Amino acid sequence: MLNPELDVKALAEEFTRAGRICIRDALDPEFAERVHESLRTEVPRRLSVYDNRRPPRERALKLTATDLDRMGAQGRTSLQREIFRQANGQFQYAYHSFDLLEGFRNDEQPGLFLYRLMQYLAGEDFFAFARALVGDSDINRIDGHATCYTAGHFLKDHADESPFEQRRAAYVVGMTKGWNADMGGLLMFLDEEGRVEETFLPDFNTLTVFSVPVPHVVSYVPEWVREKRLSVTGWLTVLDR
Repeated sequence: MLNPELDVKALAEEFTRAGRICIRDALDPEFAERVHESLRTEVPRRLSVYDNRRPPRERALKLTATDLDRMGAQGRTSLQREIFRQANGQFQYAYHSFDLLEGFRNDEQPGLFLYRLMQYLAGEDFFAFARALVGDSDINRIDGHATCYTAGHFLKDHADESPFEQRRAAYVVGMTKGWNADMGGLLMFLDEEGRVEETFLPDFNTLTVFSVPVPHVVSYVPEWVREKRLSVTGWLTVLDR
């Protein structure tokens, strides 16, 4: 499914120099169009938010449309206020996501085209590419989440470190069309003093990979935005056998 014209050696050299890379025209064009359409129309949405009041393993919340309906208008307003309250001084995020591995295992949304992408990413061909790109022969596991950012969504400063798994690199399969810098949703990499070092604009058919840990944010999407910032994201990890 990767574009066969990619020069893996040259890409690996660039990754080694910078610790990150954004590869354009990453997937076969027809396959990329189908992935985009699946992200846009087929994925069941979950509102992903973080609750700092809970124990560490229970802080990442995924609220279904049914969960949000049950809250009622007042409950949803209270939730939004709590998200913004915690965001003032604490780690926080808000965006739509769907865990592709979990959905596949639970037979949720049978026939979802994105499962085909996930099967490819979890296969040996992509692992060989990822190991060569990152320069880490131990990588043997990948996860994947279909994500959608739109008005009011953001992801605060973090470095992708986890006490629960050995993350070696993060990846983003970008599937966003018609996005401009003034719409927010920018992937910004930060230096040790919190200053922006480099910014990646959401784009279509790109594969962004960066080393973990590295501080970064996804900037706030303002209320007037109606488009969707679409991607599949996850981590390349090492699972002890």
